[in-house]
Amino acid sequence: MKKETIVLRDGSVVIGDAFDREDFELLREIFKDWLVMNEKLKKLGGRGLNVPDVFSEALFCLAFNAVRTNGTAHSYDCVVRGTGEGVQVKSASIPNDCTSFGPTSTWDLLYFVDFAPNGIVDGLVKFYKVEDADVYNLVLNAKKGETFKDQQLQGRRPRFSMQSAIIRPKKLMPVKIINIVTGEGLY
Repeated sequence: MKKETIVLRDGSVVIGDAFDREDFELLREIFKDWLVMNEKLKKLGGRGLNVPDVFSEALFCLAFNAVRTNGTAHSYDCVVRGTGEGVQVKSASIPNDCTSFGPTSTWDLLYFVDFAPNGIVDGLVKFYKVEDADVYNLVLNAKKGETFKDQQLQGRRPRFSMQSAIIRPKKLMPVKIINIVTGEGLY
């Protein structure tokens, strides 16, 4: 990983993390370690660990020619090289996620990364592009008629299942599929 200066669409300049093939090899090792750790936790009656943020964000950067902001650019997780678009990357390793957004979360692009597209974590990873209107107008509390945006305006953290509320109902197709174990689909 190297540091890289990148310009956002608004013209501001940030320094982020740029990943390469060597970093992908480290991510593959981390993936194997993560599987082992989750198996050990389950033997003790626990649940598996969530997908580490750097893991899903680094994979996104490698797959979509982006740089990880590492907290330096608003609420963006990554910035696409060339366009300066800020990206929020959400991920899950279970079939029914509970994705959380900050009350001030913004993005130019929103992606969901599914680490268990076949119901299990086996190395297959699917990336879905989610449109803004699908999220901001989503009713999260039907009783009160509150949308995602309403909850943000109240200073709350909107939470919902990206898979149950958007991916499956809208029959979104992945825009990219990779296999962490083999590297297929990444380059």
